Formats: sequence, C-alpha cells, structure tokens
Amino acid sequence: MKEIRLKIPVKLEDLTERQLLFVSRLFLMQYSEAEFLVKALLYLAGMKLVKKDPAPDGARWYKVRGRRKPFLLTGDQLVVMAEKCRFLVNGGEVHPVKWIRKARARHYRLYNASFDEYLMAENYYFAFIETKKEEHLDNLISVLYRRPWQRWDSNRIRRRAKKFRDVDPAVKNAVFMWYICFRALVPKRCPNLFSGGKSKSEFSIRNYINGMVHSLNNGNITLTKQLLKQSCWAALDELEQRALQANELNQKK
Repeated sequence: MKEIRLKIPVKLEDLTERQLLFVSRLFLMQYSEAEFLVKALLYLAGMKLVKKDPAPDGARWYKVRGRRKPFLLTGDQLVVMAEKCRFLVNGGEVHPVKWIRKARARHYRLYNASFDEYLMAENYYFAFIETKKEEHLDNLISVLYRRPWQRWDSNRIRRRAKKFRDVDPAVKNAVFMWYICFRALVPKRCPNLFSGGKSKSEFSIRNYINGMVHSLNNGNITLTKQLLKQSCWAALDELEQRALQANELNQKK
C-alpha cells in the first residue's frame, strides 16, 4: 500500500487568511467535532471527492489538488487522518484578517495597542459573551481595527462599529477567534494577576476593569488619563509585578 502524504498547517498561526475564514465558517455551521475535523482536513489538504459511489469495502476515491492520481480512503482512515487537524480546536494563536473595510488589524498580540484599547476590547468581549448581541461584536471589531490614519478615540467606537454591521459573519467570527486566543495568552504571561479568579456569579466586568485601573493609579484618578494611553502590555506587566508583590506579602503573613 502506497503512503499518502498530505501537507497541512500544524498551528493556528500557520493558517492563511483564506484558510482562517474557511475554518471560521466551519465553526459557525456547528458540525459535530468529527465532521468539523474531516471537512477541515479536506479543505486544508486540498482534497476532494472524485467519485461519490463507494467501493465494495466502503472506500471512496479522493484526489489532491495538483496531483493526477486519485486514491482510495475508507471513512475510518479519513477520520484518523483528520485528527491532524485537532490543533484547530486545541487553542493557540491566530493571525487575524489584516483588513476589514479599509480598517487594519492591530498586532495579533496587541503590542501596538494602548491599555485603553485593551480595556475596551475586554468590555465588548464580555458584553458579547453574555448577550450574544452582534452589536457588541461590531464594537469589538471597531476597537481592534481602524484605518491607518485614524487615531484612537474611545468615544468613536460605536459610531465606527456601524461600518462593520454587514461584514461577512465568517470574518466577524475570525476576529472573535483571534481575541479568544489573545485572551488565553494574557494569563500565561501574567499568572499572578489572573490567579484566583472569582466565580462567574460574582464576576462584574465593571469591577474587573475599574479594579485594574485603580491598581495602576493607586487611587489617584488624575493619573488615569495618562495611564490609559500607555502600552497595553506595559500596563499588564506592571499589574503583574504588583500582584506578584502582593502575593509574596500574603505568603509571609
């Protein structure tokens, strides 16, 4: 039996923009996990079914884009091969769609975003999670994308969000996937800041955001405006150091 070699990405960040949008669309279709992985494999590997009628043993003929000779695969073989696409559901980092309506994405790790942008993104992320209202997802996109010549202005978020209302749902979901993956990175870099989180019933996004701002300005609200302008990661790293010091003091008591 000849070996079949297929070339597919191995990490979320390896996906091309077109591949990311296809995967995003698959998520929206709510297939079972097995169906999702098989459909993802077929697309990412450039495979297609060339004969619908199965062979006596249930195998079917498939062909890979760019190759002449088709090959037989049983359903079980296809499911086993599809496990190579499990990275799509196991997390990682996403490189976002670069442009949406002439607006450009921030760096995929938000290295070029301010602390204010991060807090606004958190606000609309949680609002969308809780309500599932698409307007909050549009607002999130408005935070994470802007035209190169535009300056950050939190007062214009909702106004700019109107331009994203009729964007392809797969594109919107790809942005959401990106932000989910970004949020998974933050606790890894700031473990002390995000340790011992409150239960869902006790969580308040207002208190969550106000708490971070208060920790940075030490209760001096005159410093808030300037602190919000600093780099997102500079603020998070500072908060991590303060959380680390607080944890060390608590351990000594």
